[in-house]
Amino acid sequence: MTEQEERDLAQRLADGSRVFDFDRALEIVQWKPAEAKRLLRNQEETKKRQEERARGLERLHRAAREFR
Repeated sequence: MTEQEERDLAQRLADGSRVFDFDRALEIVQWKPAEAKRLLRNQEETKKRQEERARGLERLHRAAREFR
């Protein structure tokens, strides 16, 4: 992985994290790139599930408003 690819991955990891800042994310990418990729996949999956739940909740609220 090139230095730029490492920095890009670290930035993506840090952007989606409440735990890692960029420097810590870069350390993880450099020392354990597979782990960094797994963490990023987990963040993306979590974000997708949160968005799906939010859409479902909005549909539920809309249905409840129409029911009244």
